[in-house]
Amino acid sequence: MARKKRGQRSRNDGEALDEALVSLDRSRGPLFLENRENPKRSETRHPDCCKRPANKMRISELEAIDIARAFQEKPHLNGRTDAVLERLGQAIHFLRDNRRPQAFDCPLLEDGQCMVHKIAKPIECLAYDQVEDRISHEGKRSIERRDHLNESLFGEGWDYRVIPFMLIRYLLDEEGPATGSCGSTLRKGLQRNDRPAQES
Repeated sequence: MARKKRGQRSRNDGEALDEALVSLDRSRGPLFLENRENPKRSETRHPDCCKRPANKMRISELEAIDIARAFQEKPHLNGRTDAVLERLGQAIHFLRDNRRPQAFDCPLLEDGQCMVHKIAKPIECLAYDQVEDRISHEGKRSIERRDHLNESLFGEGWDYRVIPFMLIRYLLDEEGPATGSCGSTLRKGLQRNDRPAQES
């Protein structure tokens, strides 16, 4: 399936992307719940897990778009893109642009905290069980859903790379798929629209 050039999406393409972002955000819910309910696990990863040599996290195109939209839209991220881009540049210096896992310091880690934790956190960051050193049961289901969403949008050849190389494609995108609301905002908007119908 050939990919469309940025800035040339049809209305249907845009609607499909928004729907996929909503589904992606819904996939995070069970993972947050799973982490909260397990006394041995923490909802947030230890900062050392987001740095070299431990961190080799890869993300999909859909996740990168979601993160880029969050930086354009969310007030608490306003004006912080330049700092992320600087860290991206530093990380890429040590990486190769391929699909293999590679160690890097996550550019989304700031003052020991994930900048997009509640709004656009990559699925595998939430799915990884640090205590058991494995992907959790709910994590596997959410990863499968993420993969299906990417394939439905981008075809069987959908891309999957370390965060710096995938994110830099979209963080400076001013007219393509990275423009618009992120998945968490879209999902909350749907919930607000559904309330009157449920109450009537």
